Amino acid sequence: MNRLQNRENFSEQILEKRFVNKVLRDTGKDIDQSQRKLMSSRGFEANDWYSDRSFVATDSQLDYTHLKKHRFVDMKFRNSNKGRKRKQNHPIHNRIIWGHYNNIIKELHFGFTNAVKEELWKLEQ
Repeated sequence: MNRLQNRENFSEQILEKRFVNKVLRDTGKDIDQSQRKLMSSRGFEANDWYSDRSFVATDSQLDYTHLKKHRFVDMKFRNSNKGRKRKQNHPIHNRIIWGHYNNIIKELHFGFTNAVKEELWKLEQ
């Protein structure tokens, strides 16, 4: 492999990383909007429901930080000493996260087309 081919491969890898980062950032924003919309429609008014969450996208991962109570209100059942009790659930975590997870997979698998490469290349210059 000569230097020109190495440079082209390296620039393609940079474009891939930028694409992945863009997809993850956009997905983080979408998850945040979906959760905010659902929580406001379900009557979650306390500020910590909204402010104590964070989404950080890097080149290869999306880190989502949340409170334990976000997962707790998503549960349909609660186990206690008296047995299993059904409770009202608010699907603000699992349904939204896994729905967007599937979209990430599709976007990363099929979304890195030549048109996207050209668009990212124009943004670079």
